Amino acid sequence: MFTFIMFAVLFVLMYFMLFRGPKKQRAQQAKLISSLKKNDRVRTIGGIFGTVIDVRDDEVTLKIDESNNTKIRVAPEAISRVLTDDKKQE
Repeated sequence: MFTFIMFAVLFVLMYFMLFRGPKKQRAQQAKLISSLKKNDRVRTIGGIFGTVIDVRDDEVTLKIDESNNTKIRVAPEAISRVLTDDKKQE
């Protein structure tokens, strides 16, 4: 009986670690993507910093160089975070 209880506790812990964590992260990422707007400063998962100039359902256009007007298009899922004013000054 004790062994069964230990397996049950282990299963519950694994459930929370393996399924609940990623689910929460996916929800947080979806919220981030839906809140993107023009002129937001962002960082991609590849480490590229840029300014959002256009947001569509399947792509986000970023301006990454002001002097050359260089733009790139990325999937919305490639945006890792929106930078705050504190990060813009660095």
